[in-house]
Amino acid sequence: MEYRKAKWADVVKYSFGGLGSNLAFILAMSYLTFFYTDIFGIPTMVVSGLMLISRFIDAFTDPLMGMLGDHTVSKWGKFRPWIMAGAPFLGVLIWLLFTAPDLSPTMKIVYAYVVYIAYSLASTVVNIPYHSLTPVLSDDPQQRTVIVSFKQGMGTISQLIITVLALPLVNAFGGGAAGWSRYGALIGVMTCISFWICAWGGKPYDKCETKKTDAPKMNMLKDLQLLVKNKPMLMLMIAFGTDVLANACTSAANMYYFKYVLGREDLVPTTSMITLVTSVIAIFCLPVLTRLLGKKKLYWLGSACSCIPLLIMWIRPTAGTAILMGSLAAFGFISRFPANLGWAMLPECSDYAEWKFGQRADGLMSSSLTFINKFGMAIGGFLASFLLGLVGFVANQEQTQACLNMIVFLRWGTPIIGYLCSLASMWFYELTDDKTAMIRRELEERKHKNA
Repeated sequence: MEYRKAKWADVVKYSFGGLGSNLAFILAMSYLTFFYTDIFGIPTMVVSGLMLISRFIDAFTDPLMGMLGDHTVSKWGKFRPWIMAGAPFLGVLIWLLFTAPDLSPTMKIVYAYVVYIAYSLASTVVNIPYHSLTPVLSDDPQQRTVIVSFKQGMGTISQLIITVLALPLVNAFGGGAAGWSRYGALIGVMTCISFWICAWGGKPYDKCETKKTDAPKMNMLKDLQLLVKNKPMLMLMIAFGTDVLANACTSAANMYYFKYVLGREDLVPTTSMITLVTSVIAIFCLPVLTRLLGKKKLYWLGSACSCIPLLIMWIRPTAGTAILMGSLAAFGFISRFPANLGWAMLPECSDYAEWKFGQRADGLMSSSLTFINKFGMAIGGFLASFLLGLVGFVANQEQTQACLNMIVFLRWGTPIIGYLCSLASMWFYELTDDKTAMIRRELEERKHKNA
């Protein structure tokens, strides 16, 4: 069967959304907790509360944004208008997120809450339509995997800019609060431009075939049933969410681990580069391994094997540099498979909804995974801040043994728990490659009959 495919030039342009999306995501996941506690001077318990409250807001706004995208009718398409209009606001809020104005302790907390919640809303407006475009670009399951690989390939550039270059650039920009603010402004501008290029790539495919007067009215209860009754989507959400939670805990505790446990902050750029290099190698391997093993099996194996290097470092947290580098290199390679495959499997869940219930909901499905992505990140950040506060962590001083043990557990132990939960959920994911191909055939047959 001949599937509708996207032009490769448009795939490349669309993949710039992976750069913009991951710049903000990785920056917040890797450094925001550290910035709030060690630069802005906010207590860890306050930071944990902020992360948690914002996710309750996302629980309402993310599905709403997905449904708004599905029901949008404009001359610019269904999803692109949201990306183009929301990108500048998101860029400004990233800058404000890493700006530390001279305020009273109370007003610092107010500032952090207002800016972070506004940032989260802007991220919702831009990222959900961006991810919703993947199944719109192509009907070919294999090309969809390649499109996601391109997106995630751009994500590795984001990883380079954030995890490897952040601290050197912050220091080059003057260090301290001023350095972080200038670095945040740079990331904000890059994020905005990246999403505009992404919208340009989606232009030939994001079409509205109905007029505003003919478009079906939004029915939230009916639309949400497409999600609640979609078992593969629910299993993917759990598996993907626990993976994100695992990596969020790891990222939130990373700076604390190198600063307080090893006393080697200088190793952060080097170890980040090693993880980045192996992640890039994994992205090139993804389409080949997907064809050999299938998406479900590769996801399962990736989650299971990711636990091995984590366990080694949990047992020996102060092991030599060679063991540390080797473990991080292995983890960077293996963990990239489940991290990428979640987005590659998302269009299959949209196809399943159309096949099973006769209604497509790309925006709603994308919003669900985006919400889980942000929810896992927030819970990871919440756990890191809450548990550190629970054992008496105080920034910029020598830590007690209880604090050091907690940092080690957060950096290496909690990810293992997350991956084990992911394994259990993915066991019940029923969309094998054969079933996905059957669903695509039947959908194409329906389309030809109704033509």
